[in-house]
Amino acid sequence: MESKSKTLYATPTPVNDHGHQTSSHMRGRAKDILLAFFALTVPMVALSAALLALIYHYRIVRNDFISSNLRLNTGQDDSKVVYVKFSATALTQVASWSSTLAPILVGFAITLISYPVARSILLAGQNNDKRALPTPYQFYLMLRMVANGSPIILWYWIKYATGWTGRRERQGKPLKTMTWILSLSVILSAFVVAADTWLHFATKTVNFTQFSPNTIPMNGSLGLTPDCTDVQSPFGGGCTLNSAATATFLIGGSSALQVLNNLSDTTTVKTFVSTRDQYAYLGNTPKAQLAPIDYSAHSWAVKSSCTPVSTQCLVDGEQSGPQFPYHCPFAFQGAISTTYQNALTMAYFTDSTGSSNQTTNANIGNPYYFAAIASVNQNIGRLPALANDPELFYGLHGSIVFVLFCNATVYDLEYTSVNSTITRFIAKPSNASTVNIIQGSQQYTHVGDPSLVQAASLAGFSANSQEVANDFALSYSQTALAVAVGAFTPQPPIESQLREDILVARVPIAPLAVLIFSNLSFVVLGVVLTIVAVVAVMKGDTREIQARMGISGLVAAQFEGDRAREPVESVEDLFKENRGVEGPRVGVVRTEEGGWMFGSWRF
Repeated sequence: MESKSKTLYATPTPVNDHGHQTSSHMRGRAKDILLAFFALTVPMVALSAALLALIYHYRIVRNDFISSNLRLNTGQDDSKVVYVKFSATALTQVASWSSTLAPILVGFAITLISYPVARSILLAGQNNDKRALPTPYQFYLMLRMVANGSPIILWYWIKYATGWTGRRERQGKPLKTMTWILSLSVILSAFVVAADTWLHFATKTVNFTQFSPNTIPMNGSLGLTPDCTDVQSPFGGGCTLNSAATATFLIGGSSALQVLNNLSDTTTVKTFVSTRDQYAYLGNTPKAQLAPIDYSAHSWAVKSSCTPVSTQCLVDGEQSGPQFPYHCPFAFQGAISTTYQNALTMAYFTDSTGSSNQTTNANIGNPYYFAAIASVNQNIGRLPALANDPELFYGLHGSIVFVLFCNATVYDLEYTSVNSTITRFIAKPSNASTVNIIQGSQQYTHVGDPSLVQAASLAGFSANSQEVANDFALSYSQTALAVAVGAFTPQPPIESQLREDILVARVPIAPLAVLIFSNLSFVVLGVVLTIVAVVAVMKGDTREIQARMGISGLVAAQFEGDRAREPVESVEDLFKENRGVEGPRVGVVRTEEGGWMFGSWRF
């Protein structure tokens, strides 16, 4: 086994194998520094640029609404997020490359800082400043940092710094510098991983609603046909009524029946509730291709209100087997059938007093007034909830009998539908012409009477007489509009826009900014450490020390003898084997003290 003697620092004159001076120096400093510089800067800049390029190239911004009437609160105006028309999974995958790369970059930072650290060790040795030199264990920690730059080395350093208190030597500048850079690099790496994790969990796939001018043909509004623009009386102008000798015919009756039975593919009667008011209005029939269209339209609406007045018109005990007579304090008298068939009788009045029901040639005004008496549900029986209501009477065979006094108001309507929801509903009382159309079509043709009889029957299942009146009033509004539908013609909407739902990635700006900042922090660190490394390597024999400051240099110094003290151009040249010369073999031997140590054997 070859023994080693302890020597002080010396600067031998470099000589070659033949005893001549040589100018051999360790090469590769530029390559090492440039490699570490590019590793710390280029990937992070490229990944950050690629991520931002993807986000802002595929960024989607909500278009302006066609008008303020069509505004929809989609919750997409948050300035703290970016919407990207790109897969959220693919986007976070690109972002995760930074967190994959960050721990690898720690080793390159240590490579760069090893040059000024080697310089400080060289100067301390030349100046015989022993306090500035690392102890063997400190040198061991430094070699482990250079070898892999792993965060676990920080744990060993912490144990050394805190656990060896009172025993350890003072830490010199080389160890402190390398430990500080390792700690900083690990912290930056952790920031990148944390930011990437935050971005990964915060980025979601969401529905994004985009708006554009509507290109789908549609008729959202209604207008009057040419014959219905000026109807001075219900039979005037040939709008919806055609009076013959034996009957009055409804012009456009087939369309009315379709609307009454929800069979029309163009027009339907809809309902809008505002506070306590219930409006029936004409709108377009819902269709799948029209669902993504928001629009403002013109139409007509009717609001009816009814009050139970049975106690003013009926006297309990006057009912006979087949009928129930009624005597109201207004122009509404007669008898209604109470047999198994549901029955309904109505009368219209010239004003709110109900004193005259001669409305044929009269302009009845807006609102107009009417009364109704119904006998329904004989074969079903009375409901317990209605048994004691004083405004509900009963025929001898079980039918429910009630009398209502009502009014109906016709409105010119402008409304807005956004996302299939009414967001604006402006109703203004219509003129006498429109009132004559809607009131006269129902009164003189009785086309809607079956619907009203059915409505009266269903109203009999309400909780009390006022609810019976309310339900019948809404049904009357719906029926009156449906019967008069022949007076109206579909027209394009006032304004419309197309609403499109798109799956996009919702990227919060905060985690994105933190990730980009963390990535670029590595770039700044790389630039600073490169400058420091270049300054250090330009002076003296810094590269000679830095190249040997590793496991290979330590092994060569321990086992290669004189060869390790010769000037070489690469670390591999420190080993005789690299030159084809048979060198020593390494093994272990027991020491005189009873321990073990590595030793070398030579042939």
